[in-house]
Amino acid sequence: MADIMSAANTNNRETVRLGAPWEKTGNTSWTQCPECDDWFHIGPGLLDRPEVAMHCPSCHHEFNQTDAKRLVTSG
Repeated sequence: MADIMSAANTNNRETVRLGAPWEKTGNTSWTQCPECDDWFHIGPGLLDRPEVAMHCPSCHHEFNQTDAKRLVTSG
């Protein structure tokens, strides 16, 4: 397996690509809570619905995607 990593950053959203271009990408994304800085998984369907609030499992803070400290997607 190739050990290639690339990243693109737009505002608080990053797209990270690991591996060779022909390898299958994952479908899990991560977000960082703006309140406690903890990271947690979010499903890919949530990325298409920015009106849905995210809920941090650590501190229970609710926030919108645009308010996330960082949002990392695989692609």
